[in-house]
Amino acid sequence: MKPKPIKWPNDAKIAVSFFVAFEAFNKSSQYRRSDDKPDYASLAYGEYGGKAGIWRIIDVFARNGVKGTIDTNGRIAEVFPDAVKELHAGGHEIVGHGWVNDIDLTSLDAKKEKELIKRTLDSLASVTGKRPVGWVSPGHRINEHTFENFVDEGIYWTGDLPGPDIPEHRMISGKPLVIMPRLDYANDLSLIFNPKNPARVYFDSFKTAFDYLYAEGEAGSPKLIDALVHAHIGGRPNIIGVFEECIRYAKSFKDVWFCTKGEIAKYYLDHYVSR
Repeated sequence: MKPKPIKWPNDAKIAVSFFVAFEAFNKSSQYRRSDDKPDYASLAYGEYGGKAGIWRIIDVFARNGVKGTIDTNGRIAEVFPDAVKELHAGGHEIVGHGWVNDIDLTSLDAKKEKELIKRTLDSLASVTGKRPVGWVSPGHRINEHTFENFVDEGIYWTGDLPGPDIPEHRMISGKPLVIMPRLDYANDLSLIFNPKNPARVYFDSFKTAFDYLYAEGEAGSPKLIDALVHAHIGGRPNIIGVFEECIRYAKSFKDVWFCTKGEIAKYYLDHYVSR
C-alpha cells in the first residue's frame, strides 16, 4: 500500500537530520576486526573520534547553526565525558547506541540485553542529566525482545530498521515505538571500508537523494533525509569537508526543517499516532 503523505511543521518540503555515531570499542573498531584479542591499532583508530573527530563535528554544527543527533556508546560517557557534555550543552540530541560498538545485542539474552540498555542510558544521563529517548543499536542488530526492552526503558524511537523515507511506528506492549528509517544515502562507511569510494561520492549521493526528495515535497509528499558520519571516520579532514558541504547545500533551500531525529519522532507521535 502506498504510504499516506505526512506534513512537516510550517509546510516544510523536507526534514533534514545530521547524524553522528560517537563510538567506543572493546576489542576492535571498523578499521580491522578482531573477535579474539584486542587489536590495539584498530582501537587507536576508533579513539580518534573522541580525541579529534567529534570536536571538528561540533565546530561544523556550530558554524552552520544546526543541531545533530549523536548515537553514543555508553562507554563514551566514561572516557570522553567533556565531549558528551559539550554536545548536550550545544543542544544536540544524545541517543543510546549500546555500551560499546563491537558488542551487538544479538549476542545477549533478553535479561542481559535489558541490563546493557539500562547501563548505557544511565551512563549517558550521568553526564548530561537527561536520559535518552532514542536508540540505534550497534550494527542495527536486534533481537525479538529488543523493542520490548526499549519501551520498558522509556525509549520511544529507534533507528534500527530500514524503511520508507518517512517515520512509521509499531505498538509494543500498548506503547508506540517510532521507527526512524535507516536510510544510508550518505554514510561515511561507504568511503573508507566496503566498498571504498572517494569522498565526493558522499556529497553526490546526498545531493541526488535530497533533490529527488525535495521535489516530492514540492509535489505534496514531504519526506526526510539524513547524512551520517562516524566521529572516528567522518571527523577526519578528508571527509569532514563533504559533510559540511551537505549541510550548506541543504541550507541553500527554503522550506527545509532542520531537526534532530528525536524532534521528528516527537512530532510524528503528536500528530500521527493515536494514543
